[in-house]
Amino acid sequence: MSFSTLLFQSNEIISLPIVFQPKDPIYVCDFGYHKTPCGHEFGPATRPYYLLHLIESGKGEIEREGVVTPLSAGEAFLICPDEVTIYRADKTDPWVYRWVSFNGTFAEELVKKTTDRLCMPYRKSGLLALQNALEQGVSDPIGSLNSLFTVLDSIKTQQTLQDGVDPIFVALQYLEYNYFQAVDIGELAYQLGFTRSYFSTLFLQKTGESPYAYLTKIRIGKAKEFLLDPTRTVEEIAYSTGYSSIQRFSEMFKKATGFSPLQYRKSVFIKKTV
Repeated sequence: MSFSTLLFQSNEIISLPIVFQPKDPIYVCDFGYHKTPCGHEFGPATRPYYLLHLIESGKGEIEREGVVTPLSAGEAFLICPDEVTIYRADKTDPWVYRWVSFNGTFAEELVKKTTDRLCMPYRKSGLLALQNALEQGVSDPIGSLNSLFTVLDSIKTQQTLQDGVDPIFVALQYLEYNYFQAVDIGELAYQLGFTRSYFSTLFLQKTGESPYAYLTKIRIGKAKEFLLDPTRTVEEIAYSTGYSSIQRFSEMFKKATGFSPLQYRKSVFIKKTV
């Protein structure tokens, strides 16, 4: 493993090459980082692989077949194998971007399953994956693929639900089977192809409750079950129902039931002995 770092005034490029087998279904070629100087331009040029850039800061533009698309921080752009492109940094606010290049016999199908766009917004998880890949010097095939899949997931625009499948039913199942985890409602909405606000509206129409209220109901219900077992501590029950602290769990439990967890346990056992 080796880093190649080139410094040109304010122009910094870091590239981490990955050892791969060209016959693999999917493989990463390299990860990189580029802090471009004002007005920096590259191309026209082609590449033999897919190249995905995530813009960390600043702005610029990409040109394909004479069509210029302006881009800025928070957006990504994908270049396909053998596609002729030119991309330019802004003259006053040049972009800083990170990239991953990849290829393989399954690469085209993987891209189709991920997105039907060449430019799209990305989520923070993708940028963090690219940052970690360079900082940790990820160079093995498994580690590099893990980073790639995280990046691709962060730009995903394609629906994954089959026709006729109710997304709210999928959400209900997810919440019922994952109540013990740190559930991100916004992420769940995104995975189902909705904004958080629209997803919450659909969920409310279908169930009469918000997604968070429904999740809380599941967690409190499970907590009541667990409290019937005198061998389980409140701390264990808190973490087993998705809460990060006893204090937070106790607050939510009392809000829902009117009792602290220990008061609830005591009241149940008193009723059993009467």
